[in-house]
Amino acid sequence: MISCLCFSQTKYNLDFFTTHNQFYLCDSAFTGTTGDTSFWNKDAQMARLGNTEDIIGIKVASFGHVKAELNFLHTADTEKDFGKYEHVVEGSVKLSSCIMEILNFPDTKIILKAIVTPGRYRVRIYSYAIKNVNPEEDEGTDHYKITLWPAEDRERKVLKAFKE
Repeated sequence: MISCLCFSQTKYNLDFFTTHNQFYLCDSAFTGTTGDTSFWNKDAQMARLGNTEDIIGIKVASFGHVKAELNFLHTADTEKDFGKYEHVVEGSVKLSSCIMEILNFPDTKIILKAIVTPGRYRVRIYSYAIKNVNPEEDEGTDHYKITLWPAEDRERKVLKAFKE
């Protein structure tokens, strides 16, 4: 699937298999490392978001199956009512190569490829139906909404924390 951020808001439904409760959103030419302890440190685990300059790790409740929607926006996400979500977090990613990818773990299979305007983007992940998921089972009720828009803010921010 290919899209161009500069033409219209775009929405993708994602339904794929990953492992170890994680997947990635990244620049196609990412150089960041996800395997060291600084990527998935204690703060990243609690935030459910690991990151380097050009790759974001998204922690999911189910061990393997991911159901999500991805929305490209032209301006900042304005949703403020987080009542229906159990966890909401924002991070930042630099997309320099003009291609954003969604990758599974650990084989980094490309799930989605989208053409984007080069720059820094804010990424917000809304997690819901994660409360009663067994993290060792492939299937769960968990679902994710991901929004992405151009922005310079680099700080990871938990807007609503999931209490395990």
